[in-house]
Amino acid sequence: MRVESTEPVLQVVLDRPERQNALDGATVAALRAQVAEAAARPGVRLLRLAAEGKTWCAGADLQAIANDPGGLLGVTHAYADLLADLAECPVPVLAVVNGHVRGGGVGLLCAADLVVMGPNATVTLPEARVGLWPMMVGALLTRVVSPRQAMALALTGERLEAAECLRVGLATRIGPDVGELAEALTAAVLRQAPAAVRAGRAAWRENAGMEASPLRARLHALADALAELSRGVEAAEGIRAFFEKRSPMW
Repeated sequence: MRVESTEPVLQVVLDRPERQNALDGATVAALRAQVAEAAARPGVRLLRLAAEGKTWCAGADLQAIANDPGGLLGVTHAYADLLADLAECPVPVLAVVNGHVRGGGVGLLCAADLVVMGPNATVTLPEARVGLWPMMVGALLTRVVSPRQAMALALTGERLEAAECLRVGLATRIGPDVGELAEALTAAVLRQAPAAVRAGRAAWRENAGMEASPLRARLHALADALAELSRGVEAAEGIRAFFEKRSPMW
């Protein structure tokens, strides 16, 4: 992971293109550390998430899970905390996407305040194909799109192109030059009063939390549900079929 800090912007770049920027334990920990850094530094007014390669983020690192199935529990809870950290970050979060976003990567998009997408951006929730389910992603996805749309994405695993992501609310802006879009939105955010932005976002989060149990607690409950599912025979067969490039035998 690469960090590019030019205050008032802190940009974090996922740079494991050979692993499709998949989320293993080290990557999740590094991302959490940078979110904490953005929250702690008074001069930071915007956190940007970007990535190298054709895949912005492939979600969970299935290779790491296959090598250490017992380690999934720790990763899922760390990922739950990462989503909560992003959603509760005191400064706005902008995701800059010009590639494929799958599984847990979609959770990062939903935790962000703003999402710009280039022409090659797509969004997919493929977990059910390998015997899993986008548990924690769903807690944030249904804040961004309708519950029916979220369920359709999880049930079908269909791929949404950038234009469709804009239509359903997964993207804020789309265009041929994602860097230009990111700079324009960054400039727009930085023109706003910083104390008002921090206070307003905190107030909105508090208001949203009045009608439900705290987000972090719900994310950890979903992480437990995913960990339980991952220990089943379907997950074992689904992940094995994924690496053997065949259809799973359900």
